[in-house]
Amino acid sequence: MDKQPLTLKLLGESFAILKLPPSQPFPSWLVDASVFFVARTEDEFSVMCPQRFVPADVAHSAGWLCLRVDGDLAFDEVGVAARVSRPLSEAGLSIFLVSTHDRDYVMVAAKDLQVALSVYENAGFIVVNRDTIS
Repeated sequence: MDKQPLTLKLLGESFAILKLPPSQPFPSWLVDASVFFVARTEDEFSVMCPQRFVPADVAHSAGWLCLRVDGDLAFDEVGVAARVSRPLSEAGLSIFLVSTHDRDYVMVAAKDLQVALSVYENAGFIVVNRDTIS
């Protein structure tokens, strides 16, 4: 049985990815961001957030764009992360993948966006908000 095509929504701003020391307190500069991802482990504190919120003196990787998997997916649906990462991997594109309770997010370098969108559309994905990058 064929699966329904996944819909990807391009979020409208550039993201940054950065690593802070594990002992770092929660960054106060994140509190006003409407979308951000934080993971703390025993050896790192990773942050993915809109680039405009990162202070100039904080080292970060800039210029990432984010595609969100939209639609009504079950929490235990199998293979969503593989479905969104495989086509880009096969095209030789690097990604940063984040999963939450309800959604998966794929970050691609801004320089790779047009190729990524073409790869997704050729693989049968539906991409919305293609022209919303600010």
